[in-house]
Amino acid sequence: MAGTWTTQNKALPGIYMNFQTNAPLSITPGDRGIVALLQEMTCGVVGEIYEITALDASKWPEKATAEDKFLAGEALKKAKTVKVYNLGTEHTTEALTAALEALKTVDFDVLCYPFPADTYSENQNTIKTWVTSMVNDEGRYIQAVLADFAADSESIINCAHAVKLSDGTELTNAQTTAWVAGVTAAAKINQSNTGAQYDGAIDVIPRMTKTQMEGSVSAGKWIFKVDSAQNVTAVYDINSLTTYTAEKSKSFRKNRFIRLISGINNDITTIFESQYEGKFNNNAEGRSAFKTILVGYFLELQNEQAIQNFSADDVVVEVGEDSDAVVVTVAVQSVDSIEKVYVTVNLS
Repeated sequence: MAGTWTTQNKALPGIYMNFQTNAPLSITPGDRGIVALLQEMTCGVVGEIYEITALDASKWPEKATAEDKFLAGEALKKAKTVKVYNLGTEHTTEALTAALEALKTVDFDVLCYPFPADTYSENQNTIKTWVTSMVNDEGRYIQAVLADFAADSESIINCAHAVKLSDGTELTNAQTTAWVAGVTAAAKINQSNTGAQYDGAIDVIPRMTKTQMEGSVSAGKWIFKVDSAQNVTAVYDINSLTTYTAEKSKSFRKNRFIRLISGINNDITTIFESQYEGKFNNNAEGRSAFKTILVGYFLELQNEQAIQNFSADDVVVEVGEDSDAVVVTVAVQSVDSIEKVYVTVNLS
């Protein structure tokens, strides 16, 4: 079990972690790339999940249409797997609630809800609450991509732009969430999606001026730009967080940073439960062994250039208040991508 903590009052055995701006924590770089796509379907059984990959589309239900498959295809331009949850033809609040309950035990990195805010804002708020609970209560550091939803949350990416494809198809902001979810799920913990190219897209809807782009980014919106060669790329790999505090600095708006947090949480939990839980004594020797595991992991993160300036002294494992508890403190410095370049040219 995993989750976050404020006091040492947990009832279940497990590892409980808090992530603050200067003190995240983790255990071997994990494998990403899975999108959970909530979708209306013209066939199949409501509540079924179809696991689709670029190489294997055999799990679609019989009579699935090209329209049924379209958004999964957009997500698979970057994602390795899309798990399509069948919402039926007229999804309701009850259908969404059932879907979210089912997804609690399904493995994925990013949730995609490709429906417009002007019709489904209540459902978007439900998803935000659910994702926040999954992070804080269940210890699953997932994100969701929603359209035109100013969630002010590092767990929600606000897709507020759309694209035109090379065949002339014009997507809506809601449909474009599928590609954003795919590229977000596929990105590694040491990778930014700023400048990521939308394969098959030739224009943005609508086009924006530089001033409009700056305003959108400041408002926590995911947007695109197009160049003279019709290459469509992501402007800035950010989420919807716009309110910063001592606990959540501006770093939390960067999805690369959130992926690092997610990887740290998920990897440490996996290694703890499979290799450490119940197998070591809670004494100096046992805590030293746990520290050795953690130090090895963080050194691997440093090799992957996800963190920097790390040393073994940055990990402290101490006895907790209960006889079976330990408290871990880790100080790491994340590595960001070069995304802003300021140039001064002196002419003589």
